[in-house]
Amino acid sequence: MRLRPSRLWRGRREVPEDRERRTLIRAIRSLPRDCRDVLLLHRIAELSLEQIAEHLGIDQQAVEAGLAEALVRLSRAVDEAGGGGASERS
Repeated sequence: MRLRPSRLWRGRREVPEDRERRTLIRAIRSLPRDCRDVLLLHRIAELSLEQIAEHLGIDQQAVEAGLAEALVRLSRAVDEAGGGGASERS
């Protein structure tokens, strides 16, 4: 008998993957706009840092700083939500 993940987590509101995804979405939405723009252009649109700088009309150092800040904030949000990643699953 194959159990769907939702049956394995009966009694809990969400399966872990849903909770992690929602945590990330909330964290991304809460980023300052400049950090969010840089993050999405780099990770989703797959633009290079140079392309992002040109697209946004800012220097590449500002892009790097915005991306670094976004990643730190996302990491903190996941840690605070208890989604410690691989070490938590093992």
